Amino acid sequence: MRTIVSVRSIATSQEESQKHIFELAFAVMLSRIHVMGNYWHEHSDKPTRLGELVAAAKDHHSEDALAMLQSRLHQFASSLELAPTPSTEHHPTTPATPIVADVPNGPNANPQLMPMLTYAVAQACGTTPTRLLQKTNPAASMRGTPTKQRSAVVEAQQYTITRPVQGQHVVLVDDVVLTETTLRHLARMLTQTGACTVEAVVAARTRLLV
Repeated sequence: MRTIVSVRSIATSQEESQKHIFELAFAVMLSRIHVMGNYWHEHSDKPTRLGELVAAAKDHHSEDALAMLQSRLHQFASSLELAPTPSTEHHPTTPATPIVADVPNGPNANPQLMPMLTYAVAQACGTTPTRLLQKTNPAASMRGTPTKQRSAVVEAQQYTITRPVQGQHVVLVDDVVLTETTLRHLARMLTQTGACTVEAVVAARTRLLV
């Protein structure tokens, strides 16, 4: 009796295994994502109170909404332990105070939004915000972009890191998160550049409306 081994089956199994390993490694690059709340009510197209604040601050440039959102995010960040993971042999002297930096927003958003939210988180960490990231080709908005296309959009924006991060712990601040594509892309860039750990603080989690 002959046993026929399919080379294609072996290759497929190896590819799936490698993909699984890559996904695990990619997830580790972004150690934690802390989200303050939901943008939308569950099973409804109506925004929550938090969603209304984000929309008013981001899209309508409301100073009152921005001040309230900043205060809420500061309280939220103060309740977290935004500190480096235990030192390793590769990063034995990670500073206790993290670099706190914003994820650059699109050109149509309130230009004060991310600086003020990042300042709120930095205050909770006992430090000041750092302008760490820039994007060469800013997209108008990721809103409404299908999930499968978001990685290509993020890549096309061409983010750059503006200062050394070797051995540092980085806290990224963002206003909304959907698929975490941008955050994971930036975490990969930062760790490849030498950052010890990367985590994120986000005001609200949104979703694609269909």
